[in-house]
Amino acid sequence: MRLSRSFGKTLREAPAEAELVSHQLLLRANFIRPAGAGVYSFMPFGYRVIRKIWDIMAEEMDAISGQEMWMPNLHPAVLWQATGRWGQMDVLFKLKGSGNREYALSATHEEIVVDLALRDIESYRDLPRMIYHISKKFRDEPRPRVGLMRVREFIMKDAYSFHLDEASLREGYAAMREAYARMFTRMGLRFRAVRADSGAIGGTASEEFQVLADSGEDAIVFSDGAEYAANLEMAEALAPAAPRPVAADRDAAGRDTGRAHDRGAQRLSRHAGRAAARRPCWSRARTAGSSRSCCAAITS
Repeated sequence: MRLSRSFGKTLREAPAEAELVSHQLLLRANFIRPAGAGVYSFMPFGYRVIRKIWDIMAEEMDAISGQEMWMPNLHPAVLWQATGRWGQMDVLFKLKGSGNREYALSATHEEIVVDLALRDIESYRDLPRMIYHISKKFRDEPRPRVGLMRVREFIMKDAYSFHLDEASLREGYAAMREAYARMFTRMGLRFRAVRADSGAIGGTASEEFQVLADSGEDAIVFSDGAEYAANLEMAEALAPAAPRPVAADRDAAGRDTGRAHDRGAQRLSRHAGRAAARRPCWSRARTAGSSRSCCAAITS
């Protein structure tokens, strides 16, 4: 198809509210169009990118025995009330249907997955199992900002695995971690897997895959000579053996001329609460797709 036949137009200038260069280019090149604060339409070119990212994620999940599903975005309130998160998640969109029934729009899918597992996993012979889906999420962000990085509607790939024991869980965790590294490598992204706080999800280990960028929302620390890397929340430091040198440079007049430099990283994952499961071990992994760049958290 000729470019002249494509739907939508490119823009000579980016809208004034677009501050990030990436946001400006996406708008000018006719990849996205805003429908409201934190809500975007993906134009034909933008949607082609989504499909390519989708294919990479699905191929890597299938390679480690993941089974793709399609789960609902409209959740009965009773599932969220059963896990105690109905009144805890501030960004949860809530609505009422006919008969005064209450529902939530999918901020995350732990409640749905746990309900499915309780119904369909009946024996240790049914373990291990790993399912995933690529679908929209909705979160009532009070201040959508920085382009597609903080929005009210976005696409996420989330995976959930169920295991009989800790040994199986560790094996599944390692396979998931390698799959995520392959995803980001195939997408040509500079990234680091960093230790992260499990937050309300809980578990014994949590890692975030962070894409290195100057325009990110997170700060991470990592060693250039070792594998250590951590979110600033989880970074460990030893007390200096000697007093620290003065950090700032000073000119001849004694004025401070020092500059602080941060290594920014895109916010690749936000902690959502973990639904209570009555099964021995389970893990989850998330990848926020088109609307939050390419990102992941793995928790066990």
